Amino acid sequence: MKIVLLCLSFIILTPPLLAQKYVATDGDDANPGTFEQPFGTIAKAVAEVLPGDTIYVRGGVYDLTATITITAARSGTESQMITLTAFNDEVPILDFSGQSLGSRGISMRANYWHIRGLQIKGAGDNGMEINFGSHNIIENCAFFENRDTGLQLSNGSANNRIINCDSYYNADPPDYADADGFAPKLTVGSGNYFYGCRAWGNVDDGWDGYLRGADDVTTTLENCWTWGNGYLKDGSDPGPQANGNGFKMGGGDNSNSEQLMHHAILINCVAFDNKNKG
Repeated sequence: MKIVLLCLSFIILTPPLLAQKYVATDGDDANPGTFEQPFGTIAKAVAEVLPGDTIYVRGGVYDLTATITITAARSGTESQMITLTAFNDEVPILDFSGQSLGSRGISMRANYWHIRGLQIKGAGDNGMEINFGSHNIIENCAFFENRDTGLQLSNGSANNRIINCDSYYNADPPDYADADGFAPKLTVGSGNYFYGCRAWGNVDDGWDGYLRGADDVTTTLENCWTWGNGYLKDGSDPGPQANGNGFKMGGGDNSNSEQLMHHAILINCVAFDNKNKG
């Protein structure tokens, strides 16, 4: 009886093995997703992971037309985040230039993900939107030449950490009025934190924190830089609708004209050479 009980205890207490999935430009989604036989798409790897797992993305250019959607069903946990990361020092570029206008690059609807080392360009709308997603870490990523804001947080997304990310040359033709570098705005949740991030050359603002549908929100920026916003990549001015602020971290309205409060905390941040205000 003692031997049986000990065996049962061992089975119950042994933690599950954490999986590692690999994606490469020359991979195939029919593969098992190993280092030797990688998947061909991030979407396939996302569909396979569980809390604590890691997806390694090999370097190279991935030509994409479909949004990569990470649903709430694929959330990690506080103790076992899911990691989506560049492999070693390789540089994966997710090129969404073939997308139709209005399509996002990555739609993050899950919690407890750590995304690191990806470059996201050319999306038909936001490069990445964190939408209903909280407690995520976005680190060492770049968002550029997207057709709206590089990285936007929406619909109550809270307590996310954006670390050492760049967002630049984002522009939304033909109006050129909404493409910011980073946008914790409109319906965003509270407690989001940006550290060491840079936004430049975006057609609207470097950071946009204008609220509509959310109130009493706190966002913190530390050691962040923003410059040269309000212009197109070639340096031309598309018109007055391109606001050109560095940090636009306040203001807001609702349909009943109620003024909304965005508590913006800026620590050791720098803004210069923007078309409008710093």
